[in-house]
Amino acid sequence: MGQRGRSRNAQGDKGGSSRHIGAWIVTVVLLAVLGTGGYFVYRTVTGTLRSEDCTATGADGSQVTIVNDRMANAATIAAVARAKSLPERATTIALATAQQESKIRNLDYGDRDSVGLFQQRPSQGWGTADQIADPVYASGKFFYALLNVKNWQTVDVGKAAQSVQRSADASGSSYSQWEEMATVLATTLDAKGGTQLTCRYNDPKAAAETAGADGLTPRAAALGAALVKQFSANGAGNAPQYSHSTDGLTVRIAAGQGLTDPRVLATWAVASAKNLDVDKVQYADQVWTRSSGKWQTSSSPVSGTVDVSVVKGG
Repeated sequence: MGQRGRSRNAQGDKGGSSRHIGAWIVTVVLLAVLGTGGYFVYRTVTGTLRSEDCTATGADGSQVTIVNDRMANAATIAAVARAKSLPERATTIALATAQQESKIRNLDYGDRDSVGLFQQRPSQGWGTADQIADPVYASGKFFYALLNVKNWQTVDVGKAAQSVQRSADASGSSYSQWEEMATVLATTLDAKGGTQLTCRYNDPKAAAETAGADGLTPRAAALGAALVKQFSANGAGNAPQYSHSTDGLTVRIAAGQGLTDPRVLATWAVASAKNLDVDKVQYADQVWTRSSGKWQTSSSPVSGTVDVSVVKGG
C-alpha cells in the first residue's frame, strides 16, 4: 500500500511539474506570438513593412487588387498582345482564361500534364513543358490559337476562351465569370484614359552591383532583356529601344506611339516592379517609386523616354 501510495504521490508531483512546465511553455509561446505581432504592427505603422500588392483602377473606378507576381504575369500577357498588334479584347480573353486556369500564376503543375499560366498540355501539342513554363511563349501560343477561333472578336469571352482551351465546361461560363476583372486589368495595362496602376513592395535587401561591359548593372540588364522579350514576343514585332544612365541603374526606354507608348511602358514597368527589382519609374512629370508605391508629380520631368531605375542595393 505504502509503496503504491508513494508511487501515486510521485506521479502527482510529476503531473504537477508537467502542468507547471506546460503552463510556462504556453505563456512563453503566447508572449512570443504577441511580441511578434506587436513587432509586425510596429513595422507596418512605421512603414518598414507593409502589404505587397498591385491595384488596377479602371476608367469607371472599378478596382482589381492582386499580388505582384500575378500582376507581372498579366502585364506579360498584355505586352505580348500589344507586340502582336492585337486588340484589347484579345488581352481580356487571355486574362479571363489565365485567371480561371491558374489565377494568373505560372504554375509548374496542373491536371495531368498541364502547366503554366493557361494550363497548356505538352501532350496536346502546346509545346514542351519547359516552353510552356515561359509566360511569353505560353501567351504567344494562346493568341495563335485564339486567332483561329471564328468570330473571336464578337463572340462571348467565355465561348472564345473555351474554343481555345477545350475544357470540360462546354458553355465557357467558368471563363466568362472573370470578364469584368479581366477588362479592368486589360484596359489598365493598355493605359487607357482614366485608368491607373499602382504597386507596392518592400525593400528587397539586394546587394550592390556595378555596371558591366554593356553599361548596365545585372539587375538593369535583366530589366532590359525582359522588356525586349515581352514587347517583341520572341521576334514578332519591333522591340522597344533603350539606353542607360551613367551609373547603369536606369534603363531609358525610347517613348513614342503605339508599341512604345510611354504610359504603356511605364505601366508595364510598375506591374513588373517586384519581379525585376524596379525602384523608380518616370515618364513626363509622372513618377512612381517603390518607397511610396504610388504615382506623384515630379518637378523634374523627362522628355522622350520612360526612365526605369532598378534597386541600387547595398
